Order: sequence, then C-alpha cells, then structure tokens
Amino acid sequence: MQELTELQRQGMSIQGISKLTGWDRKTVRKYLLQPNALPEYGPRRRQASKLDPFKPYLEMRMRAGVWNAQVLLRELRERNYTGGYTILKDWLNPQRSSARAVAVRRFETPPGKQAQVDWGHLGTLQCEDQEQKLWAFTFTMGYSQRLMAEVAVDQKIGTLLRMHEEAFRQIGGVPEEILYDRMKTVWLGSDERGEIVWHPVFLDFARYWGFTPRLCRPYRAQTKGKVESGLKYLRRNCLCGLQGREPHSLADMNAQLREWIAAVANQRVHGTTREQVVVRWDVEQFSLQSIAGRPSYPYVDGELRKVARDAYIDWQGSRYSVPWQYVGKEVWVREMAEEVDVLEGPARIAVHARARRKHEVVTFPPHHQGIPLGPRRADSKILIQVRQSAPIVERPHCWRMRVLRTEVDDEYSDRAIAYSPGESRAKSLTSEVGEPVRAGLQERAELCRFSGRAIELRGGSSPDALPASQAAVGASAFCEKLRAV
Repeated sequence: MQELTELQRQGMSIQGISKLTGWDRKTVRKYLLQPNALPEYGPRRRQASKLDPFKPYLEMRMRAGVWNAQVLLRELRERNYTGGYTILKDWLNPQRSSARAVAVRRFETPPGKQAQVDWGHLGTLQCEDQEQKLWAFTFTMGYSQRLMAEVAVDQKIGTLLRMHEEAFRQIGGVPEEILYDRMKTVWLGSDERGEIVWHPVFLDFARYWGFTPRLCRPYRAQTKGKVESGLKYLRRNCLCGLQGREPHSLADMNAQLREWIAAVANQRVHGTTREQVVVRWDVEQFSLQSIAGRPSYPYVDGELRKVARDAYIDWQGSRYSVPWQYVGKEVWVREMAEEVDVLEGPARIAVHARARRKHEVVTFPPHHQGIPLGPRRADSKILIQVRQSAPIVERPHCWRMRVLRTEVDDEYSDRAIAYSPGESRAKSLTSEVGEPVRAGLQERAELCRFSGRAIELRGGSSPDALPASQAAVGASAFCEKLRAV
C-alpha cells in the first residue's frame, strides 16, 4: 500500500500505476482511497480430482489390508480410472501415516508380580591391550521400576543364571514371573504344536527359584518396554557420566555401575509413574518371595577336555595347566564363580582363577615340575612328546582287466573283470569270458601281479565262441601281455 501511495505522490496517474504494477485500475483506486485496508483472500476453490469418484472403493480396499499403490492402480484401471500413479500415491501416503498410529493399552503390574530382563550392548572395554565386548544385564521391577544392572563379557547360560541370582540378592526376593525376549539361553524354539520349548537348564533354574518365565511377542519391543527404557537410560545417563573416569577393568566398571544405580537411577522421579522409584519400592519389596537361607542353584558349567602333550587344557579360549602325569587323559573341566576346576573322576587335580582375557595361558609351576625329558631317540615314546607313526593298512592287491569292444550279435559291450589272489572267481569269470579263458587265467595267475592298471584286449570274436584250444592259446597270449606290463 505504501508503494501505491508513494507513486501517487510522485504524480503518477492511476492508469500509469496500473500498468507499472499489473493491478487493475479499480484495485489501485480502492487502495488509494483506503490506504489502511488489507487485501482480502477468500478460500481457494478446490478443483475436482480424477481420483474422487474412486475414493470409496479405495477406502474399502484399505480396510481389507490392501495398501500397495501398484495393485490399487491396476484395479482402478479396470474401473476406467484415467488418472495417473502420482495422484494415487500422494493420496495414499497420509492415509498410511494415520493407519500406523494405533492406540495401545499400557500394561501395569501389581507389586511383586513381574520383572523384565534383557541384555544390551555397551561397546568395548580396553583391558590390558585387548578389547572386550561388554554386555549389560538389566533387571527391572514392573511396579516400582527399580533397576538392577551388571556388566559381563558374554551372554552364556551360566552368566545369565549368575546375574539372576545377583539380582535376587540385591532386591531381597523373587517376583512371581519374569518376562524375556527370545534369547537362546531361555527359548529354544517351538514344537509342531506351537508350544514353547524352554532351555532345560533355565527351566529347571526357574522352578528352583519359584518364578514363572514369560516370553514377549516377537518383533514387539514395547511388550517389555520397561526394561528397554532402562537400557536406553543406562546408555544415555550412566555411560555419559563416566567421561573422565573410564573404568580400567570389568570389576571397576561394575563398581561404578552399582554406585550410579544406588545414587541416581533408583532415587529419581520416574518419567512414567511421576513418583520416586525408592518410594514405590518401599511398597513392592514386601510382595516378593523370600530367598532367606536358600543356596545358589547347583549349576556346573563343565565339559570333557583332553590334556594336551604340553600338560595344558583349553577352556573358553584360554589355556590352563594341569599336572603332567595326566597327559593324554580326559578330564572334566568346570567353571564355578570366578574359578576353573579340573577334575579326574571325583578328584580335583587343578584349580585356577578364571582368565581375565581370551588367549591367556594360566600356569601353576608345580604342575610341570619333574617332567621327564626322555631319551633323544626320535622313535622312542616319552610321557610328554610322544611320536607314533600312523598304522600301516595292508591293502590286498587287485588285478583288473577290461575286455573292450567284444562283438556279440553285431553289438559292442564293455566288460570289466576283477580278479584277486586267493579267491576263486570261477563263476564270475565263466559268465564273462567262458570256461577256457578262466582256466588259462588260473594257471598263469602268478603273472598277474600288478595293481591299478587296465589292460585292453580287443578281439573280433567273443571268447565264448572260441574252441578250447584257441581259448587256451588266447589265455597264454593274454598272460604274455600281462608279463610285459
């Protein structure tokens, strides 16, 4: 409006202003007479779309679960739709977005009813020039949101059971049920009826402690949303708070984690309940099953191992020494808490602290004291370095010949005969080349001592059709050929 007023002040006519601005003269005159008036824009009339007549059909198909634009376009073409693919796709996109927003019902549990368990990756820890993957075990109570977490370097069944018992000791009880995702240390699959196949050791562990294991629905993390949120909270709060005081070992990492849980995680006002975690825990702790006086589950993680010639055994990627007297024997190796036990029958023959990293060699020097060096002869047997040649397998010589292209009824056939010393193959030879040839071969069998070769005899007549005298001559000639080989 100010531009129109300025042009008029400079002496320009309404017609000139109209030509300069492109506005109609009546519009220019209107705003010059009412300088403070603002342009009024009414709603733009919506143009009809070629898709409008087909929208009821599309809505019906979407309710039936058909969302593919190409499929819908093909169906619309059959109904005389003349529009394009872009119009249809642009209309479908907001419909898909609204369909994805599905209301869910939040599942709340009473005190002591349920806990949720999960593993989460925390990165790596640099420990003595070696990187170790770190996994966080999180145990979250459903009602109070109390958190228990521990860091481990693996997710094996023994580690899982040990973490559970540590959680039970920290919270002072056991909930009625615990919810898991489909981890292989808990769930082995489903049978032909669709029933859950539990890991037998884990199921026995659950019965021992008196809780019921539950599985969340596959590909639906919100089923156990409490523990999933706890993992995110641990990563974003605890790990970020370690800047400047990074742990130097796994034990140091767990010590800092327990300190953070006690001082921060279980003292906060939870974002969902809007109550302090410790206040709700004061209510929930009295609803748990007591564990007073109950010993740990008698789980033994062990396997048979054969003692190597250097008096070591391999266990979980590391090597442990055993007394040299057990070289070559099978021993039972088990891991309990932080120790590795080696047993031969009921007797314990070695015990070591568990290796702190893979590929470590753990040696107790008295195990190797008194190892006899033995004589220097290479073929002698000593206790540690045992030289033993492979057993000699005697294979019987096999004499093979092949009678090729023998004419029988104007057709050619291939015949193969195997003849071994010390065995009578009269029936086989008679059926193949006739009795005269068999007799000649048996008489001259000592000339046939060759192995792995094929002799080709080419003849114009079948051996069965030869007279006995000619057959004998043929057998002699055959053996002469064998002698020349």
